[in-house]
Amino acid sequence: MLRTSKPSKRRTVPFLAATAAFAAATACMVSPAGAATGSATGATAGSAAGAAKLWSTQLQFDDHGTPWSVAQFQAIRAKGMNSVEINMPWNQIEPSRGTFDFSELDTELANAAAAGIRIVPIFWQAGWGGSPAAWITGTETTSTGGTGIAPPWWDLTQQQDYFDYVTSTVAHITANPGYGGAILNYGRLDAQWSDNGDGGWAQADIDYFHQHWLPQTYRTVARFNTANGTAYTSFDQVPAATPGQPLAGVYQDFRQWSVLDTYDRLTAAVRKVSSGTLYYYFGGHISNAPDIGNLPDIFFDLARKYDVTVVEDAAQSPGLTLTFGSLANAYHVKLAQEWTAPDETEMPAQAVQWISNYGMGLPYGGGEDFFIHDGTSKDVIAYPIYTAALAQLQSLKGSYPQQPVAVYFDYSKAWGNPAGGSLNSVENEITALWSRHQSGFAVVTSDEVKNHAVDLRKFRAVLPLNGTDANVTAYQNSGGTVLTSGDQLTSYAPAYADLSSAHALQIVPTTAADHRSAQLVLAEINPYFGYDGAVVLHPAGLNLASGRYHAVDAVTGKALPQVPQQDGGACVPLTLGTATLGEWKLVPGPAPAGTPVPAGCSTSAGGATTIGATVGSNDGSSGVIFQSVGATGAGADGNLTVTSIGGQSAYQTWTTAQTGVGSANAYLQLDPGSAVARASTVTLTVTYWSQAGQGFTAQYDATGSPYQNGPTVTGSGTGSWQTATVTLTGAQFDEAQNLQADLRLAATDPGLPLYIHSVQLSTGAQ
Repeated sequence: MLRTSKPSKRRTVPFLAATAAFAAATACMVSPAGAATGSATGATAGSAAGAAKLWSTQLQFDDHGTPWSVAQFQAIRAKGMNSVEINMPWNQIEPSRGTFDFSELDTELANAAAAGIRIVPIFWQAGWGGSPAAWITGTETTSTGGTGIAPPWWDLTQQQDYFDYVTSTVAHITANPGYGGAILNYGRLDAQWSDNGDGGWAQADIDYFHQHWLPQTYRTVARFNTANGTAYTSFDQVPAATPGQPLAGVYQDFRQWSVLDTYDRLTAAVRKVSSGTLYYYFGGHISNAPDIGNLPDIFFDLARKYDVTVVEDAAQSPGLTLTFGSLANAYHVKLAQEWTAPDETEMPAQAVQWISNYGMGLPYGGGEDFFIHDGTSKDVIAYPIYTAALAQLQSLKGSYPQQPVAVYFDYSKAWGNPAGGSLNSVENEITALWSRHQSGFAVVTSDEVKNHAVDLRKFRAVLPLNGTDANVTAYQNSGGTVLTSGDQLTSYAPAYADLSSAHALQIVPTTAADHRSAQLVLAEINPYFGYDGAVVLHPAGLNLASGRYHAVDAVTGKALPQVPQQDGGACVPLTLGTATLGEWKLVPGPAPAGTPVPAGCSTSAGGATTIGATVGSNDGSSGVIFQSVGATGAGADGNLTVTSIGGQSAYQTWTTAQTGVGSANAYLQLDPGSAVARASTVTLTVTYWSQAGQGFTAQYDATGSPYQNGPTVTGSGTGSWQTATVTLTGAQFDEAQNLQADLRLAATDPGLPLYIHSVQLSTGAQ
């Protein structure tokens, strides 16, 4: 649900409570210290792989005060779904403490059951309409003293109130034939802490920190002093330090532990009243963990304990979904996926990317959830893409072909370790690695190792993404191979597919249990540029038995035009329009007699050597897209407005006064099929309005640095149109910048507008 994380490849949008109508046509006591010891009712290790899957769309609690009808649920069932999720309004269910009104919920459950659908209630403590209940008082406090949205985390009376609400409701409906399980949340939506990610400084939180957590964790003040180099005489003297202050890491450790402890006790309480299906939502991205407490391993470790399915939000991100797919395999926990639509331009491409990523979680795939079916534009654009693909997704059987090679990142900064590696670019780095080298490498986190879910020694090679920590050092000392660049992955993790151009096409395979065939979901994921080239499929990368294979269309079973390869695979020519899904199979044996054998099938380099864009022609036909033209979101650093100055049209950056952020940029995406996008040395020519105090720096995606500083242009500052030509070296355009950009023109003075008329890029130096 939550949409944060500036480093995410795809642009995210703020959460908005949906209000449009749905179209019919389409009690465990809280212990004040320590986790409860409740165990999962009927849960068995590894049972997640075979449990029922969630094929769902999310709805508001009701249709403007009227229960969802049998006909409305039947319309959803006809689209191929088996469930709906409804947003529970705490205030309506429990209008006063201890008084419950289940009448409307009971009606909806009966209507759903009559339509062959099950309802999965989403329990929100705060952040959605009707939650918290009106009789809940007090709110979180941010690190800067601001007011949050959720109740204070450690107000034990109100925490118990929420536990009672959830357990009483589940106990009432658990035996109902229309009940399909429950989604458990605590805190601000699925982000745990407050809106800006820095809740946790309410007085109740600080009191719990002093009176319970510090004594539990350190036993004595003397031990705390020894561990932290301090000289306090009581725990009450230890500051509830905010980010950037000394001992901030101690309080951050407490905040993360709070998530672990509370979700543990909440789930134990629900398991005492129901053995039905349970879910955890994960909102945000990898980079958000230090702020909002969304550490994936907390949820996967608890999910393993209580037989819970994890629902991954923002599942359109390959970096995030590859991570979650690996975690699902390591913890033996089911993984369902969800996605929230961006603006309409990116929506179709992002929808097919989200859908195609589903196979990354197999064999632990737990289904899909469409957020949110509410009558807005995504119902017109994305919902049909989702529903049309459901049968295809439901047919997938087997496993994503993981290789014994891992990319690894250290999550300790999220636990308050100041020496922990930065998490800001990890997700995008994983996406970039996989996009240009389609192979089944695993993703391993430091928490995964700490929780004994995986042993690094099982991998032939490990690539650390944010520094070498003690786990990587121990692995290396035991004889393991530690890689130093993503390019080395190719020597250890064989590709299952070679592409003519990355970032336009992605392929997610599912390999059969007998290793004799594979299903391949193809997705053209670029909102601006189509794919025109070839695909070479490799049996070894797909974990297939050695032998000859050929490619067929999954729908018709007819062999595709192809060229046999020496390794037993096939080269298949492919032209695919933007935002398009397809499905192939690689099956045993040579292609049948008469199958066309195209001449010159190859993924070797080609494409335009000069590309560009001019104001007024931003359709990608010339190979470059100016992004965020016409965008109006506050807090964005790349909004562009079309204007006119000096007799010419121009793109104008928003100023800091308009956006509220400290930088202003013009983001550019290159046609991934062009030779320019694959070049390491590029000439950039920019026609811009030169004014006093304003210029720009060309910051481009380079190896190891998505914002590599290129030359800075200042111009004469005389108020005239000028043209600058600069050379960018060491480029590796992997769309790793914000907005999925390859480079940006960063305004020297973000307080002034930067005016740009055109850009041109060519291979080679000027």
